[in-house]
Amino acid sequence: MNHFRNEDETNRLVEDLVQGCGNDLVRFIARRLRSVVDARDLAHEAYVRLLRVRRRDLIRDPQAYLFRIATNVLYEFELKRKADATGLMRCAEYQLAEADFGRPEQDVEALLARKRIEAVLGQLSPRCRAVVILYRRDGLTYKEIGARIGISTSMVKKYLARGLRHCREHLSELR
Repeated sequence: MNHFRNEDETNRLVEDLVQGCGNDLVRFIARRLRSVVDARDLAHEAYVRLLRVRRRDLIRDPQAYLFRIATNVLYEFELKRKADATGLMRCAEYQLAEADFGRPEQDVEALLARKRIEAVLGQLSPRCRAVVILYRRDGLTYKEIGARIGISTSMVKKYLARGLRHCREHLSELR
């Protein structure tokens, strides 16, 4: 029964935060993104993550904590956007360099394979996707990846294992 009371208290806390600082949070994010639509999505994600906090009793200032969560969500969003843009550019450059203009069916196959890889990578969390891309595409070490993303080497290993397993399971038809 105690579990339900804590869940109700957490829901009330989030409702109060939405009422009290919802517009401020969206503006805070929108200033950094320059997109109100994305800002609303990221604000929603911040609220969802706040709802998932197990030890709410450790939060001293809920509004500051919410804005910290929003900053982390924003960071992950930017990481994903940069990784996706860089990855797509490098993939396109590689395909142009390797293109065989005499065989259009190879171009179509390569395009379909690239789209399939992008879709599977898109199913991963932003950090997991970034780790896989930085390791496989850029050839960075665990330590370099951890420093770039701001996570420990052991977390890099966990994200990489999870990401590679996911790719193996969903890309077996491309082998």
